[in-house]
Amino acid sequence: MGRMVIYLSIAERKAAERARKARYATSIRGTAKRHDQNSRVYRKKYGRHASKSSLSYQLNALAIPDLPLSLLSLASTPLPTSTLFRDASHSADALDKSDLIIWEQEPPYAFPEPIMMAHEVQYTKNMVDVMLGQCWRLSQAVRDERAHLFIDRKEILAGILKDLTGRVSRWSVIASRMTGTESGRNAEMAYCWLQWQA
Repeated sequence: MGRMVIYLSIAERKAAERARKARYATSIRGTAKRHDQNSRVYRKKYGRHASKSSLSYQLNALAIPDLPLSLLSLASTPLPTSTLFRDASHSADALDKSDLIIWEQEPPYAFPEPIMMAHEVQYTKNMVDVMLGQCWRLSQAVRDERAHLFIDRKEILAGILKDLTGRVSRWSVIASRMTGTESGRNAEMAYCWLQWQA
């Protein structure tokens, strides 16, 4: 007994092989495999290769500090959308800065607490909105100034990293000083300061 002959000639065998390849090429599995192969070839030929001068390589070479989870959660808290926040973020002329000066220093605060009635609660909420708006405006000015001083990418990255490391360590120290027993306006403004610094 021998094997059964499927194709009687080489031409028939090649025609059957072409038909099988055509069916496979139009199948779901064949198109997915071809797509993956084409993607790999394209990335290899035209993709970015991390050279020592690339920005991503320089960022990976710098030692970015670990960020505490509480800092990350405060940093992801959305900013207010009130008109007070918008006015404070656009212009310093629209602000009454009489009470903001005392809240610009680092917490914890030990200022005398007013009796928290409805109008005091609203005043504290308004003050938080104004404080965050003012901080937003000042941070935009710092960002614009940094953009004008763009000299050397590596030098700026090193400066940003140094600033970030200092701010994270300062934030952690101040957050650890917060005992959790604070309440009222002092606690709200301390939370506002911590949120903005995050």
